[in-house]
Amino acid sequence: MNLSFSGNDLYRGFNLVSSIIPTASVKNVLNGVKLTFGNGQVELTATDLEVLVRYTLPVKEVEGNGGIVLPASYINPILREWATSEEVLMSIEGNTCKLRSRGGYFKIMGEDPAQFPGGSVGSVENFVVVDGGIVSDMVGKVVGSVSSVRTRSALCGVFVRVEGEDITMVGADGNRLSSVRRKVDNPNKVLMNGIVTVKCLTFLQRFVSECKDTLKVSIDESRIRFVGSKGEIMSQLIDGQYPKYEEVIPKQNDKKVVVDREELLSMMRIASYMTSEGCRIVKFVLGKEKLTLSSRAANIGEAELELRVDYDGTAFEIGFNPDYVLEALKVADADRVTIELGGSNGAALFRTGHEQLCVIMPIELEGVNLGE
Repeated sequence: MNLSFSGNDLYRGFNLVSSIIPTASVKNVLNGVKLTFGNGQVELTATDLEVLVRYTLPVKEVEGNGGIVLPASYINPILREWATSEEVLMSIEGNTCKLRSRGGYFKIMGEDPAQFPGGSVGSVENFVVVDGGIVSDMVGKVVGSVSSVRTRSALCGVFVRVEGEDITMVGADGNRLSSVRRKVDNPNKVLMNGIVTVKCLTFLQRFVSECKDTLKVSIDESRIRFVGSKGEIMSQLIDGQYPKYEEVIPKQNDKKVVVDREELLSMMRIASYMTSEGCRIVKFVLGKEKLTLSSRAANIGEAELELRVDYDGTAFEIGFNPDYVLEALKVADADRVTIELGGSNGAALFRTGHEQLCVIMPIELEGVNLGE
């Protein structure tokens, strides 16, 4: 059984799917990529038993039918070196694969594809259609707010909800919450939601960068599927009930500040330099048309920075972890950000773009020593 590929196509496809493989697995077959071929097509499959990816590989020529599981740690470096080759030839006999290009060859032992785990392939029902680039962008806006504490399993993933013509993604860790909403084509008027792992969604971003396409998205009781013309991703959902995030979003904050995003981003970054690991606080001091940022680091020094803002309220002080504010500003779409504040101990609402917001809990300033 013989196959012929462009070196670049083969490397990019193999490298893409192999990035989902765990660094170590008890079963050798899980350390590999399953290659199946027939009917003029070649498909690559990889999994970590939670996320499974399939990718249809461009192929110059296919002769025969069959399959093999190839060890990713050996094949990937070889294909990287041959990525600029016009042609890479592959011949398979049983569980042995021979790769030829540039006057040489590699002969590598593979695994029986029948031993490779895989989900069922079928039509996608109860789906919505959305541009892959939009989904990838949404992931980038919320994934930084997801909790990294494994004991808080529900907050260790991104909540995805489809309702009507909207798809919403939410990430939260107890100190902050990020939310973004976009439009989808919902032909069957389905209502669905689930908590998706960060690994699945960050891999989806890479998948979309290689397979620029629209996606069918489907969520059932236990898994989510993203299906495009060149492949699909399936992932188990995180068990549990996601908190009622809408209740966390403040509705009564009466102090509104409008500020240039780039200017605030720069000033916040500078102010954060003068903080310490044990005291990551930047104080916001609001006055008429003015915002002053101040920070101190014990035995090092202090910073005070001033920028012009649209604010006509009373004098007000509040403190934030600068990392949370910086991450919200970095993924903002709007040139000007609106910050809605209530009390000095209440949640602040950062409106950072169209249907995009971030809720950040402040750090209580009373009794906090900023380094004096």
